[in-house]
Amino acid sequence: MDIKNPRRILVVGAPGSGVLSVLKELTGSAPEPTTFEGQETTAGLSHEWHLETKYYTATLPIWLDEITSVPEWRTEFTKPEAREVVTVLGGWIYCFKKPVSTQDLDAIKDTMQAISDVIERACGYAGDTVCLALAMPQSTTPYLEKSSEDWEELCMEHGFEYVDSEAKGKNEFGEALGVQRVREALEAGDWEGVDPDVGGDVEEIEGSFAAEEAEMNMELFGIKDALHGDGEGELGEKDVEELEVLMRNMVAIKEMGKGMEEAERKRFAAKAVDDLMKEL
Repeated sequence: MDIKNPRRILVVGAPGSGVLSVLKELTGSAPEPTTFEGQETTAGLSHEWHLETKYYTATLPIWLDEITSVPEWRTEFTKPEAREVVTVLGGWIYCFKKPVSTQDLDAIKDTMQAISDVIERACGYAGDTVCLALAMPQSTTPYLEKSSEDWEELCMEHGFEYVDSEAKGKNEFGEALGVQRVREALEAGDWEGVDPDVGGDVEEIEGSFAAEEAEMNMELFGIKDALHGDGEGELGEKDVEELEVLMRNMVAIKEMGKGMEEAERKRFAAKAVDDLMKEL
């Protein structure tokens, strides 16, 4: 069976958590990071993974996000307008560096809880989603010692399966370890998406995604002019911050739409921009 409109995968982690190395090992390739304010970031990047099993074939769109502040990320993703993004996700891969201190461990727990909150808010308790917590190598030694059993129990409490990226081969039960386990878990997931042309009372949106992007830019320039006061005066520090956030959100909207079918992409872009403009 060829899945034409698959659900998506979201790979998240704090800056420097190694999400691109995971993608390269999992799919054979990875996108290049972008630069924002002089810093490399993976936020807003997208990728694809052609998956073929004896039961189905699918080209899964992969989205990447970077969590610099857990409370802010949770707030953004639990907003009503974020539901449309979360509900098309069939898999979450949370990458984290193995903790050096108890503070690092607390941050890992908080992030898993935030992701669980986001999924529950959008999909309820019955959401059929693969959630993997992938422990990445830590250059600082010695790091906080914690047994695999402890990790498995901790991650399970937050709805995740624990995977040690450095583990190889199989365990005593014959189960794959490391990134190979990530592959197996995702292969077993439900990737059949909702046909965007079936059901739902959705307004017909005309024009291509390029036209929608042009409209985004027009709205951006309109906001910039308004903040300038019809072209006069200087932007304040708060105005600059708002514009930077807006531009990052628009880039993310564009990237997230790349893996979607045309009709779904149009609806997603139009709604996302409309929701974004309402917040301003």
